[in-house]
Amino acid sequence: MNSRRSWVRYQGTDRAFARSWFYGTGRTEEELRRPLVAVACAWNEIAAENVHLERVARRVKDGVLAAGATPMEFGVIHATDVLSEASEGMRYVLPARETIADSVELMVQAHAFDALVVIAGGDKVTPGMLMGALRCELPTVYVYAGTTETGVLDGEELSWETVFEGIGRVHAGEIDAAQLARLELAQMPGAGGGASAYTGNTMALCAEAMGLSLPGAGSVVAGSAEHLRIAYASGREIVSLLEKELTIDQVVTSEAIRNAARVALAVCGSTNISLHLPAIAHEAGVKFDWHDFGSLAASTPTLVKLRPSGEVSLPQFHRAGGVQALLRELAPLLEDSARIRPVADADPGWTEGVIAPLDEPLDTTGGLTVLRGSLAPSGAIVKSGGVPAQLLRHTGPAKVFENEEDAIVAIHGGRIHSGDVVVIRNEGPRGGPGFREMLGATAAIVGMGLAETVVLITDGRFSGASHGAAIGYVCPEAASGGPIAFVREGDQVSIDLVDGRLDIDVDEATLRARTPSPGRQVPEKGVLARYARSVSEACDGAVTTNQ
Repeated sequence: MNSRRSWVRYQGTDRAFARSWFYGTGRTEEELRRPLVAVACAWNEIAAENVHLERVARRVKDGVLAAGATPMEFGVIHATDVLSEASEGMRYVLPARETIADSVELMVQAHAFDALVVIAGGDKVTPGMLMGALRCELPTVYVYAGTTETGVLDGEELSWETVFEGIGRVHAGEIDAAQLARLELAQMPGAGGGASAYTGNTMALCAEAMGLSLPGAGSVVAGSAEHLRIAYASGREIVSLLEKELTIDQVVTSEAIRNAARVALAVCGSTNISLHLPAIAHEAGVKFDWHDFGSLAASTPTLVKLRPSGEVSLPQFHRAGGVQALLRELAPLLEDSARIRPVADADPGWTEGVIAPLDEPLDTTGGLTVLRGSLAPSGAIVKSGGVPAQLLRHTGPAKVFENEEDAIVAIHGGRIHSGDVVVIRNEGPRGGPGFREMLGATAAIVGMGLAETVVLITDGRFSGASHGAAIGYVCPEAASGGPIAFVREGDQVSIDLVDGRLDIDVDEATLRARTPSPGRQVPEKGVLARYARSVSEACDGAVTTNQ
């Protein structure tokens, strides 16, 4: 007897009613007798990351059909970070990760698919889909929506942060609105996840490093001929994995997650991997926390400074061999896992020298650092690879704000000065609620010419586009009674990225005797109310499920 999930669900006399409903979609008896492969696709008309995925999904399905299985596609939501930055809409973006995970699990388990292909770009869509896939424990292949070729204006290469920081330049009088409009139109020449180490791009590199996608898939340019070939090959690959009975939970081991973290650290990837990798580990049932992350950061050299920390774009990195070339350099540091060796041995293709050799790194430690101290007893995260040398150690007076909007107004209004430490609180997972990115504030600091002299600290998080002395994910958050809730205007705050410290020059007894920040009024209904009740701290991945 065939023990395949879909066979048990849809074959035999007693399942005639289910087959009859399938036939209403135009399916044939032959198609239903083959293995059924779910194709979860984040195509929509809203997000540049995924607007082109109809064609990519068709090529995936072509590959599945050619390998002898039947693909069935369904859609997955994408609440888009870029369109929500510095607004109330951003509160809904990270909670969407949990909804995406739930929706993938619900669709796959309800319909007894045998295997799963997930196709997505976007900061929360990739981790959300992988989290949902891990709950299903099926053979799984991830197809990234792709990166974007660099925009160019007047001979200058652009990025999304160029536009965001351009807003601050308008306020500073460096450029006018017409020049900003030219930047807007030139920055994004096509679909994809951008050309810098944004969160979606960083997570795609991690997925490739874990062996969840084919070689080159993590940095391929969106919609290119190479991308379509990878999509087709991924469709064939999922059927091969099904035949081998190699499921995602066998691939996403603690070793694979640590290898992925090393890749992200080696390229100065997004700080949001400090949320998503622990959340993925949580769903995989393996241990990976900020202590692991901190030790890996200390022992992983920086070999590439992807934008915005450096000048290397994702398409450049791809042409230099991408993840495959990087894995070859990192090989002495990698741990064995189900898929890492075949990936590391793949042909890296072109080389352009953008990846430093392991014995001559750009920096001896990784591009992200975990800080702890009296202001962040459970930890905080900083993209240290993008911090100016003069701010690696700094002490300055706190300028305290209860939300990002007030901080942006103060920065643009000239109320923040050299040496200040901007503190934004009540932006954590519970306190926001929703854990917004503070890109509007970091971009304002850069745009106003303060990036070399001002530090930002928050219990909120950051976009992969953020750079400079931006310390976030402070735990415990203000809403949980963390020390950041008790900071007052003018308190001396110290950062030390060399020794991994984040401290306030106020003794604990004095601090706790103060009245804490009142925080925001948490919604009484809807998604955010439910999220605020159930979400964990950032250091635990900001997850809403319990093992």
